[in-house]
Amino acid sequence: MSDHLETRDLHPHIARLFRQYARDLAQTAPSSDLDARIAALVAAGSQRYSQRPAQKVVHVQRQPHRLLKLAAAAGFVALAIGVGIFIGMKLEHGRELHAANEAAARDAAWPPADLAMWPTDSVSFKVPAIYSPQGTLVAVDPNSKSTGTRYWIDVVVSNDGTFRIERIVPAEPAQKKGGHDGVAPQVQ
Repeated sequence: MSDHLETRDLHPHIARLFRQYARDLAQTAPSSDLDARIAALVAAGSQRYSQRPAQKVVHVQRQPHRLLKLAAAAGFVALAIGVGIFIGMKLEHGRELHAANEAAARDAAWPPADLAMWPTDSVSFKVPAIYSPQGTLVAVDPNSKSTGTRYWIDVVVSNDGTFRIERIVPAEPAQKKGGHDGVAPQVQ
């Protein structure tokens, strides 16, 4: 046994304790006193075993009453579980109905589904603009009276938010015929 302990990597303190235990175990021998005690216990056990069937019959007569109590307890537990599941289902269903009612009330305030906030493709419009002193086009109020040359800027806004300038044309037809006033339009 000590050879086997030396081949394994044990902590030195544990290995020393195992060696001491192996040495003590090798020095022990069964005593006659121990053999006598074991024989007495075995003999007493056989006497107890012969008396057990009489006690077992009495115990079997009490067992239906105990079995009835266990069955009643199991039935009560099953009933409590069933009631708990039923109450939980009712609460969950009520919560879902409440959430659906809140969603319906909230959706009723919104416009109908066929009216979208964004156009399906894009929207185009015209913006009036004039040249600023810096030489760039600036959007103006269409009703304002200004001395500068007016232009219409055709703008396309897509539903993803992109902004695109299609073209810039003079606002007065006389400017179209007369041509260009010498300043190239710049978009800002």
